[in-house]
Amino acid sequence: MVKKLSKFLAYTLFFIFALMVFIPKSSLYYLLEENIKKFDIVISKEALQENIFSLKVENLEISFKDIQGAVIEEADITLLFFYNSLKFENIKLSSLLEAYLPAKIQELQVTYTIFKPLLVKIEAEGEFGVMQAEVDILERNLSVKLQPTNIMLKQYKKSIKMFKKSQEGDYVYAKSF
Repeated sequence: MVKKLSKFLAYTLFFIFALMVFIPKSSLYYLLEENIKKFDIVISKEALQENIFSLKVENLEISFKDIQGAVIEEADITLLFFYNSLKFENIKLSSLLEAYLPAKIQELQVTYTIFKPLLVKIEAEGEFGVMQAEVDILERNLSVKLQPTNIMLKQYKKSIKMFKKSQEGDYVYAKSF
């Protein structure tokens, strides 16, 4: 019985590993790109490079309803069975968004794990400061914790007003959707 169970587990792990390695990552990317076109979001001028466990995308230009929203220098999409991650580096936001927050974001990372399937974690660092956020899909809650920079506190007071200052000195934002 134990021998059959260990053989089953070994085959299952081998199948999951083979799936992670041989999944057509660029095809999944193009499928995602096609699906977000329904929301008038267009990604253009990107260059794809597949690795064993990830997909590297460079020079993405994102526009929403023909208005340029952001330029992302590099994106790394890691698709593992138990852990999935999107990591964006050197993001330059459109000048239209500069009224709400600084235009440069050094790093933005979105992670999802199968162990908590209804929770998406977001971490970002940029001229605005350091941000950690969680999106609970089941409860339909968004919670954001921001450690703003002096630039954010002085020049973007309208955006900071949406946050509440906590006892630790961080700024917290919570929203149900």
